Amino acid sequence: MKSLAFLEQVDHKRKLAIYVAEHDGKMRNFAYQEELGECRETFARLFQDVQKGEIGVIMTYDATCLSIETSPSWMEAFIQVIKRHNVLIADRSHDLVYDLCDEEDEARFRNLYSRDEYEKERNEPRALIAAVAQSPFSAASIEKDEDWFLITEVGKKDKDTSIYSLSSGAKGKDTDMWGIGPLKELLDTLAPYGITEEDGWSPVHAERKSWLSRIQQQEDKMAEQATAVIKPHRDSLPKEAQVRVVLNDRSKIRSKKRRK
Repeated sequence: MKSLAFLEQVDHKRKLAIYVAEHDGKMRNFAYQEELGECRETFARLFQDVQKGEIGVIMTYDATCLSIETSPSWMEAFIQVIKRHNVLIADRSHDLVYDLCDEEDEARFRNLYSRDEYEKERNEPRALIAAVAQSPFSAASIEKDEDWFLITEVGKKDKDTSIYSLSSGAKGKDTDMWGIGPLKELLDTLAPYGITEEDGWSPVHAERKSWLSRIQQQEDKMAEQATAVIKPHRDSLPKEAQVRVVLNDRSKIRSKKRRK
């Protein structure tokens, strides 16, 4: 292992990148690729810059921050691209420089992160908006007593207002409740169940794709049924009545490659 003083001998033709990540409870945007899983957008951008050959040194306060909310597959791809482009990783808090082309350095760096710890952090319940942000499908779920609840971001009413769908059912059963609208209205629906947006939500991850697809197909059928019920009575409604049925073609999962 080398100390930070070693960096004085490094060719400075390539850029130095500074990477910061911590567990501070703040909402983060995530990048998702089917073959790699998810990571923070900042990590994905760092990966791309290294891949372009623009970076010579990555400076961190603590090298373990590179593994925060970074899937094992992303981390493995990162290690390989670091080795391919001979990039050094600097750890200021421990006065260390990792050269992953050195077998001993690579082994020590790999020991900094744990797959089990990653899975624990990944599945930890969190605030609703944070859970939606981390899901590749912009979806979050929660269980309460014998029921499950799913909220999915489906689009924008305007640039500042997102529209969400809410569905629910008994555990192990199909959807028996569905609605769509602004988040506040859906949360008002959940209030009698003792559910809030502050905590307890889990991101819907890629491995639950088939479950989410099945639920969304059920939602679409319920939307069609609602349309059929309202249509014959539309003309008889008072002029001031506001009735709107929003149908979305969601036969395919909405997967966000990158959330901005």
